[in-house]
Amino acid sequence: MGVFRDLFRLGKAGLQQTANMDYAENLRQSADLAEQFAGVKPGEAPGTHGAATANPFLNMMMYGSMIQGSGRVVTVSDTGKRVAGTTVYAVELDVTLPDRQTYRTVYQTVIAEAALSGWQPGAVYPFRVSPDDPDALMLG
Repeated sequence: MGVFRDLFRLGKAGLQQTANMDYAENLRQSADLAEQFAGVKPGEAPGTHGAATANPFLNMMMYGSMIQGSGRVVTVSDTGKRVAGTTVYAVELDVTLPDRQTYRTVYQTVIAEAALSGWQPGAVYPFRVSPDDPDALMLG
């Protein structure tokens, strides 16, 4: 019976969270972020999420056409930029792609303070790389 009681508790908590949701504030925050990216031309790196843009549909199209690879963190440095109070870091990477020489590039991205410890030198992350521009990266 413990499982059913826990399911009930989970459902009840979900309903309470939905009832207490501040949809107007969430919408305001979304609009703020969209405005921060408004000056970015489609396909142009905004400097806070690699090659990703504020348009999720464009991101999906780009992601599908990119080459899968990996990036090994060499250095991480604060760029001095902030997005919604979160620091934008310049992550120097050694990028490895299938059938190509490893090369070094810089990937700028926001990294939450709690996640920063995972971005230490030597850490390896999956990346997608534009076939047209080896410096245009997407995490994933």
